[in-house]
Amino acid sequence: MLTQSNLWLAAQALANIQMRYAETGRTLNEAALCGAKDFIEWQHYPSNDLVDEHSGYEFYYHAHSANEMPNGEHGHFHVIKRDANVFHHLIGISLDQKGLPVRLFTTNQWVTGEEMANSDIVIKLAKEFQVTTKGRMAPVSNWISALIQLFAAEIEGLLLERDQKIARLVEEQGNRELVLNSKKHHVLTECKIDLMGRLSDNLLVVNS
Repeated sequence: MLTQSNLWLAAQALANIQMRYAETGRTLNEAALCGAKDFIEWQHYPSNDLVDEHSGYEFYYHAHSANEMPNGEHGHFHVIKRDANVFHHLIGISLDQKGLPVRLFTTNQWVTGEEMANSDIVIKLAKEFQVTTKGRMAPVSNWISALIQLFAAEIEGLLLERDQKIARLVEEQGNRELVLNSKKHHVLTECKIDLMGRLSDNLLVVNS
């Protein structure tokens, strides 16, 4: 269970990472490209994803074609937990052109090819997210971990709502596999987020 102290630590870590990038004139989305000079639609960054073989967690950054991207968004992270021969998509995190997170979302099964797990399982996996890595991607990994903690309530809500939406669609169409593979349903649930507001709330609470 996240305590106010845990939230403060997550907020402090995330703020420090954002500040260090800002001081060097870089943004988080630039860092997510892992040194690539060009940002190519649909390509994963890093090229083979950032994978922690020990924990089974991984993530990558990419963007869809311009006509499929919400206005003002630069790209997004897909955060994943891999287990044996299957994997579960935990959450998507969209960044704007300034490298700030602006949206969280869940996707349908066909989008990433995951094995769709019940929300209670995915919520637990998301809360335990941690990727251990070195080098230029370490701050990005730590940033994602801190963001997931800061917005744990929103992520839980989106995953619960995701399951409810799938259940409604299955009831309407009568076939779960049909629903999970329907190209009519891409993003299942989403919400906008305000990083600066959340940082302010959590840092001020402890300092007040």
